[in-house]
Amino acid sequence: MGALREWNIVRAERIQETGAAEMHRMNWTLKSVVNVAACGFAAVLCGCAQQEIEQFGPAAEAPGVVADDAAGAEREPPAEDDLASADRKIIYTATVNLVVPDFAAADRKIQSLARETGGFVAEFREDGQYGDRRSGRWVVRTPVKHFQKFLDEVTALGVPEMREISTQDVTEEYVDLEARLANKRKLEQRILDLLENQTGEIKDIIAVETELARVREEIERMEGRLRWLAQRVELTTVTIFAREEFDYVPPQAPTFAGKVQSTWSHSLAALGKAGEALALVIVAIVPWLAVLAILLFPLLIWWRLRRRRNPVVAEIIT
Repeated sequence: MGALREWNIVRAERIQETGAAEMHRMNWTLKSVVNVAACGFAAVLCGCAQQEIEQFGPAAEAPGVVADDAAGAEREPPAEDDLASADRKIIYTATVNLVVPDFAAADRKIQSLARETGGFVAEFREDGQYGDRRSGRWVVRTPVKHFQKFLDEVTALGVPEMREISTQDVTEEYVDLEARLANKRKLEQRILDLLENQTGEIKDIIAVETELARVREEIERMEGRLRWLAQRVELTTVTIFAREEFDYVPPQAPTFAGKVQSTWSHSLAALGKAGEALALVIVAIVPWLAVLAILLFPLLIWWRLRRRRNPVVAEIIT
């Protein structure tokens, strides 16, 4: 009984030791998992922080004349708020095709309307001579506030065959150019300040002046583009084509009788053109026939004389 009791005590101690070892291993495994997760989370946080620093942190200045932080800003598109608050910059253009009974009167009226609306005739071309049916083309620049009035009055000069109005919104380009121009002017001032304080070698001064010339060239180009856009927005462009016809009747919806008459007229016109073409071919051939006859006439006389001198040869030939 004493030995059995001791064995049971030993077994209980072994079971207790085994359970303690298992609990120790489980605790160690759990601690390892927690440590790995913590390390991974810390690495993710470090990576995000590094990415944020690279994205939003100040860029290192490269060696050179100017490390321009405005150069990146000028490539950014204008904000929607800027476009909404800015006045719309719209270029208006129109094209009108007219048939007028009196070309000279239409020309005088177009010139008068251009002056009355504060515009001018930028281009004019006339085809035809006096006594014939004349036609012409006008390009008129008129202020945008009188655009519709001028277009309506020009259309009333005759029978409009075609009238087209088109618009081009250049607000985004205009705002973008203004922002880029402001950045370039700031860059120009920075270069000027750097040039005033430059005490280095001659090659460094030349490099700064070269950069200044490049920036000023870009500023002049942007200013020129802005002026061109402003002029196009303030003055609309109206192109007018007009031809003179005294008894012009606008085309009506075709009927069967009209189709028959049109087909007959076109057939007669085609027949007349074919006859004209044949007559022209005959007229073109006649001079060549005359030249050919002159060239062949001596040969014909020589052949007849030879027949008379050699009758036997002539009989054999015949």
